[in-house]
Amino acid sequence: MRPAGATGRVFGWLMERMNAAVVAKITALAAPPPGTASLELGFGTGALVAKIARRNLRLVAGVDPSPLMLAMASRRNAPEIAAGRVDLQLGEASALPWPDRHFDTAFALHCWQFWADPEADLGEIARVLRPGGALWLAVRAHGSRPPDWLPNPVSRSGAEVAGLLAVLGKAGFRGARAAATAGSSVIVTACTDG
Repeated sequence: MRPAGATGRVFGWLMERMNAAVVAKITALAAPPPGTASLELGFGTGALVAKIARRNLRLVAGVDPSPLMLAMASRRNAPEIAAGRVDLQLGEASALPWPDRHFDTAFALHCWQFWADPEADLGEIARVLRPGGALWLAVRAHGSRPPDWLPNPVSRSGAEVAGLLAVLGKAGFRGARAAATAGSSVIVTACTDG
């Protein structure tokens, strides 16, 4: 999804409200310690980036495919960007502009469903995570008949969480499990080999 224009602003605001419980829960579960580096895929309005940046991390970075979301998240996180503690870029999970083993933790909230090649994208995320690095994903429970417009072949299967757990294993992650729920979302976590 690439929100744009006035409709995109409204969508971003609604998305932020809908995701508030997930942001709170995943921040508490993941609890990245001070001095580490975290990455968010599809940061939207930058709510999770802002919350994690308050933990005195070395770096919080992210990519989002929407120029509007980049602008909104950059405004929200302007002081941290100016201080060099936040790095937000236009982009997608399939081509991350950071070196190997750069991050300790990665997050993807409600964007995995839009990845056209989930295994390759997860492989790219594994590349930038340090050994033993944790990935936290939030996915919506779509039931047995998810929307046809989702490009992700696993998301269209109706077995969202089971499919995600299987793909995580193929992409080199270990210990994949559903860690919690928040509203209609399931929070899944896994670690890179380490």
